Amino acid sequence: MNFFSFCINISKITINCNAKNWSFFLKKSIYFPSFIFYCEMSTYLGQNFLTDSKIKYWIANKVKQMYEELGTENLIEIWPGKWAITKLIKDISQNFLIFEKDTTFKEKLSEVLSENTNYQIVWGDVLEADLEQLLWMNTLVVGNLPYYITSPILRKFFTSSFTKSPLGGLFMVQEEVGEKIRFDAKKKSYLYWLLNYEYEVQYLKTVPAKAFTPAPKIKSCLIWLKKKSEVPALSFERLLAFLDDVSPYSRKTLGKICKMLEKKEKYYPISESLMKKRLEELDWKDLEEILLV
Repeated sequence: MNFFSFCINISKITINCNAKNWSFFLKKSIYFPSFIFYCEMSTYLGQNFLTDSKIKYWIANKVKQMYEELGTENLIEIWPGKWAITKLIKDISQNFLIFEKDTTFKEKLSEVLSENTNYQIVWGDVLEADLEQLLWMNTLVVGNLPYYITSPILRKFFTSSFTKSPLGGLFMVQEEVGEKIRFDAKKKSYLYWLLNYEYEVQYLKTVPAKAFTPAPKIKSCLIWLKKKSEVPALSFERLLAFLDDVSPYSRKTLGKICKMLEKKEKYYPISESLMKKRLEELDWKDLEEILLV
């Protein structure tokens, strides 16, 4: 095999060099007098980094538009990654809060924001953050969410009962997820009901896999969450209890599910018109008919 490899350990940082293609990988950039070693950021947290310039600017312009239209005063970015969007939106708000888990980005992210005084960075897991203490009123939340953690993050910010809930959000998510949580979805997921209770989820744009590095095997999309002026008549707690009872059998019709639940002494009044429907096929009027009896 016509290549060699070697490792250099400097200050606890490992440089892996391959003479065949002269690619060098580091967790952060190191500059030597005669060499510049290319920095490839860590992807161990499941992130696919956005590299398409047209989409970057499209997102940044949309964030600015939403920020102004919603009358927001504060901006939050979740997991900025290689700060592709951060650079373009960092001056939009006087109050800019960033959640980042990967501490290998610490030095570089500080450099990106070095000319700004309007920001605060929370290093750590956003799912463990006390949003009641950290969130401001009139906030817009944005983020390119890793696929495996999309649902927990959206639930934390947009279905939690804290007093300072965001006015809206703009997120990059897996296309399949976006299709099932959009307000006009034909087949609705469990997450659909939770998010669209207080917000309207709009599907904005499909994003191809080639827009990312490394390229995922599936497409992504951009979604927009906008707070509703009115929520459905049924209580969120009642909705959640119903979903927890019915969603484990979501492939079955409501009629069959109700017969199964009756054995557990759980009863829901399902009309004849709804007996042959599945949970994913219902709308808010159907749920009100079931849960407001």
